[in-house]
Amino acid sequence: MNPRGVLGACTSASLALSLLAVSAAGQQQSPKEQLVGTWTLVSWEQTNVDGSTLQQFGANPKGIAFFDAGGHYIITVMRSDRAKYAIDNFGQIAQATAEENKATAQGTITYFGTYSVSEPDRTIAIHVDASSFPNWNGTDQKRLFAITGDQLKLTVRPPRGGSVDVVWKRAK
Repeated sequence: MNPRGVLGACTSASLALSLLAVSAAGQQQSPKEQLVGTWTLVSWEQTNVDGSTLQQFGANPKGIAFFDAGGHYIITVMRSDRAKYAIDNFGQIAQATAEENKATAQGTITYFGTYSVSEPDRTIAIHVDASSFPNWNGTDQKRLFAITGDQLKLTVRPPRGGSVDVVWKRAK
């Protein structure tokens, strides 16, 4: 190969390696960028101070969480084993029984608002604009989070002790 050919080959190889390095650096996402997207619920488990556990939403809960790049979120979790109402349609919801309403209230949680991510301590600060649990309306809460591959784990550390661990998988 002549000197120009060698120089050309070396230049091409250098350019390719540079582009590969830029591409790899571009794939390094911040924790907030990793969080953005749609997540489906895998499990929800509360561990009490005494070590006992509770699955508030049953063994096979259903749920979805959306985090957008603009700092908005919505989270919905519910029991998958709730009995159907005796009424035929939602327009008749005022006719539901006290037992049906209780099962719904105890078997679902929905809340939405805004969030921010603290990268150094791996937490999400959420502001609850509104919730199906009205005591949360207007409150600010903190969640620890870890993202491993396509799994997101949110952990709540209530003031009374214990923890609530909620595991999500990235929706495909």
